[in-house]
Amino acid sequence: MKWSGLSRFFPNDILKESAVGGNMSSKAITIPILFHRLIISRIGLLNAAAWVATHYVLEQVLRLGTSVALAWLLAPHLLGTMLLINTLRTGGELLSDVGIGQGIVRNGKGAEPRYLNTAWTIQIGRGFLLYSATLAATIPLANVYGNPELKSLLPIAGLVFVISGFASPARFLLQKRMQLRKLSLFGMGTALASSAVNVGLAFYSPTIWALVAGLLISTAISTLGSYFLINWRMQVLSFDREAAREIVGFGKWIFLSSLVYFAAMNFDRLYLAGAVPLAVLGVYGVARTITDSITRLFQRLSSMIIFPKISGLQLDAAATRNLLLPIRRLTVCIIAMALACAVVLADRFVALTYDDRYQAAQIYLPILLVGTWFSVLAAIGDAVMMGIGKPSSGAIANAAKFLFILAVVPQQLPLIGMIGAVALFALAEVVRYGVLTWRKRAHGLSFLGQDAFATLLFFSSIVALRQIASALHITPGFSPWVDSVRLALG
Repeated sequence: MKWSGLSRFFPNDILKESAVGGNMSSKAITIPILFHRLIISRIGLLNAAAWVATHYVLEQVLRLGTSVALAWLLAPHLLGTMLLINTLRTGGELLSDVGIGQGIVRNGKGAEPRYLNTAWTIQIGRGFLLYSATLAATIPLANVYGNPELKSLLPIAGLVFVISGFASPARFLLQKRMQLRKLSLFGMGTALASSAVNVGLAFYSPTIWALVAGLLISTAISTLGSYFLINWRMQVLSFDREAAREIVGFGKWIFLSSLVYFAAMNFDRLYLAGAVPLAVLGVYGVARTITDSITRLFQRLSSMIIFPKISGLQLDAAATRNLLLPIRRLTVCIIAMALACAVVLADRFVALTYDDRYQAAQIYLPILLVGTWFSVLAAIGDAVMMGIGKPSSGAIANAAKFLFILAVVPQQLPLIGMIGAVALFALAEVVRYGVLTWRKRAHGLSFLGQDAFATLLFFSSIVALRQIASALHITPGFSPWVDSVRLALG
């Protein structure tokens, strides 16, 4: 059988490995070897995905349990204040992201000591710069949000930048080598410790300082633990100009992408913190925490598996699409069905899990989950574009989402209320997905047919499952949703 014929059915990396002596020009391909390589490759990906998913599911179960426990132990305005602090912290990390981890994973020299040590040195310097910026911004931020507590909270919470700056780059090496079992076990351990610390401190002292202390202690545990992943002696403070140029060269698009990603993903929290009471923000934060956990699962699966896999193969767009097409087809349909179930049962989950102070999340959560469907599709597409070295696509898509929110939400919030604003946040995910799909299509990586079918399956499943749940007296049907829409429209 000729090579060109085989290339239609097998990824190029499998063909290359299956050639006699690894010589592609020989064309001496053994069909049993091809199928063996194909099966082993797929099993390896499924095993990696299983470890990442197991880690993430456990992490999110712990996070959800922690969120519920904190909601019972603490007042909503305390959760709202901590949500603002965490958003500002995430903003600082993303706004200074120069692609250190992504560079280690993608660069062929990323495992070399000179590159690793330079990356680690830059990371430490970045941590101190972020803490200095936090101190400088403390009073202005406290004045902007009209919250004097931030003057004492931010200087202490900002120490998280210094602590995390010393984390070992071993995590990125494990990701590069696809050693995801070890990385996942590490993540499970740190998540369990973090949950225990936060709930324990809140039980002992139900104040905002318990949440700040929990943040710092959890970060310290993760940082110290990272030195036991490979070899704690491998880190040395050093600076290699060539390695720094390579990091910055790739990282400039990561920086821009992170900048607009933060603006797109967190503008709602930052804007609402000044536009609605902190108690309302705390309730909205409950719904966002749940939907973010789903989005982050697929972001993690994509960044830990799709991104390094495609980066390592170095295939052209057509070969990449052929490799992903059969796996992606079934995957998006399964996701659509699972997420539809989540939408249908969301209000009942909130009613049974949270007390009366948080019941407004019953309508926020289903709306945000609809937006999450498009966010998941975008996360998968973003990882593919990163893998072929086109991080600019994600930056452009996130910029479109941010501009949509910026142009629409501040004007419409006084008119349509909080429920309408939540619907606009969900619609912004559709904008992001649409722009990213346009960019993928320009590079020959569009999966629009698959996505259209899966989206139809998603919405039709919501209608059918909600009717079944109502008939079984599990949910009250569509009337609460309709009443909420009428309320939002005035």
